[in-house]
Amino acid sequence: MRVTGVKALQGQDLRRSGAARMLWWFFGLLWRERPLAVAINVAATAVQGLIPAVQLLITQRLLDTVAGMAGGAGGVRDMAVWIAALAGVSAFQALLESERQTARALLRERAGLRLQHLVIEKSGKVPLEEFELPAFHDRLQRARQAATWRSFFIFESALSAAQTLVHLVSFLVLLVQAHAALPLVLAAGAAPSLLTHLRRGEEQYALRRRQTPAQRRVDYLVQLLTDRDAAKELRLYQLGRFLIDEWHRAALALRDERLRLARSQQLRIGAARAWGVLSLAGAVALLLWRAVEGVVSLGGFVALMQAATGFQGQLVAVLRQVGSLYEESLYLSDLKAFVEYERVEEGREPAAAGQPCRIDFENVSFAYPGGPEVLKDLSFTIYPGEKVALIGTNGAGKTTLVKLLLGLYQPTRGRILIDGKDLRTLDPEGHRRLAAAVFQDYLRYQLTARDNVGFGQVERLDDDPAIRDAVDKAGAGAVLEQLPSGLDTTLGRTFEGGKDLSGGQWQKLAIARAYFRDARILVLDEPTAALDARAELEVFEQFRALAGQRTAVFVSHRMASARIADRILVLEAGRLIENGSHEELLAKGGEYARMFEMQARWYRSGAPGGAAASGGPSSEQEARGGEHG
Repeated sequence: MRVTGVKALQGQDLRRSGAARMLWWFFGLLWRERPLAVAINVAATAVQGLIPAVQLLITQRLLDTVAGMAGGAGGVRDMAVWIAALAGVSAFQALLESERQTARALLRERAGLRLQHLVIEKSGKVPLEEFELPAFHDRLQRARQAATWRSFFIFESALSAAQTLVHLVSFLVLLVQAHAALPLVLAAGAAPSLLTHLRRGEEQYALRRRQTPAQRRVDYLVQLLTDRDAAKELRLYQLGRFLIDEWHRAALALRDERLRLARSQQLRIGAARAWGVLSLAGAVALLLWRAVEGVVSLGGFVALMQAATGFQGQLVAVLRQVGSLYEESLYLSDLKAFVEYERVEEGREPAAAGQPCRIDFENVSFAYPGGPEVLKDLSFTIYPGEKVALIGTNGAGKTTLVKLLLGLYQPTRGRILIDGKDLRTLDPEGHRRLAAAVFQDYLRYQLTARDNVGFGQVERLDDDPAIRDAVDKAGAGAVLEQLPSGLDTTLGRTFEGGKDLSGGQWQKLAIARAYFRDARILVLDEPTAALDARAELEVFEQFRALAGQRTAVFVSHRMASARIADRILVLEAGRLIENGSHEELLAKGGEYARMFEMQARWYRSGAPGGAAASGGPSSEQEARGGEHG
């Protein structure tokens, strides 16, 4: 397997020469999304950049006309023409700005959605192992920020810088007419501002990058304090004040660090501005000298004074904008690296469909990133159509084994064979498309009942008969009958008019979602925690019957449920310690037999929540499966 892709920019300093490449990439993306809107913005920016210089020239002509007037009608007529010209230019500028703002709003909406779509889409494609890494969540947060409020700010800043640059060029043409040294004097005063703002951009980016983990913790505390599901426990344990204080301390620490940097930056920026004032004073002195010599007229002197002041201000502004663009390009590098990350794995084959499959684990071990091995040297076979139970204490590795089986993770050592083919060589999406699972932490979609079941095979979301059939098979028909709008009832309390369900009802809909999927591998990973022992056993028996010839795996703590399987795999601390049928393992007298007997004694004692305590079948019958299986 070969992994290729764009070299990640995370953890590296983006050189200043790379900022232009980032902006070019971003503008290319905008152009592909809405070329006409980009063209209108660029053209309007260029024209608007020329307008101040045109206004200065008209003002100069107007002043010279007034100064040379002798009361004749011709002078009054010329003055009226120049006044009308000023008004016309101002009206044109207002109309142009209106059109540009319309095009800008259109581009902002389209580009924002496109960038968010890229981030969301990439999040759904990155290997699942990435979600185990805090660094991935840091990168994701920076990419999401760059894709929302930062992305269009970059576009607007670039256009503003371009417009300011056109201002500068037009002013430059006017100033050179008075003296070639004028622009040089003014530029020398602005040079420190450029260096200051470039350094400021680097410092701001470095600070935000450094603060990302702490900022994520602050955001998490806010989410926790405002989350509906967390509210009851926070109130029960009176954690509100403690967590608010934690949030406040962390947020203040971040704020203080930002303020310290801002103070030091403003001192440098102030010094750069002072130097700029000195250079402007030198330019004014040079202009006065040229006026005394009679090189420029009164109107020309006023216009050139405005041009010099404007040139100085616009030069400082464009340098500040360049520094801002440089800073934003650093954030843009986070977005680009994230959305262009590719993990290309060679040798992929389509997964076989429409048949039960044989699954072989050959010396499989697995460790989550940065952690110890949670599965160690597992070797076993699940035969086509076989029903297998995974048994073990909490932390034994049952759920991790299921994730490997479904292709959500890849072994760190060893291999998994599906019908003799290494799972690594199979198309992962194709393999997962042929599997259905209900996990312990199944999702409760705050959407309609139809969505909660139909998401098992979203292309059949409108197939009401098939959805109702899956609901009935999962034993959730009564749940559906209680909903005011049937399948179209919104579930949960997140949205107005939503109907909340009990834990057991949510679980039945999750199981219906798995039944609705046309899968050759079915997995139930302890989704029945909210059900009592008898109800769980009924679910597993029904699950076994409905699985038919398909391969089925279910995970449970309850021995009575495991008893109905063709074969039982017993895990302990990530190792496979026993493998056999219920009768074989009981006869062996090993760990499974010990766990079975312990649970039987628990039920015989009438433990709270057990069958004896709840008026169900006899305690030993429940533990041993009673008449079931």
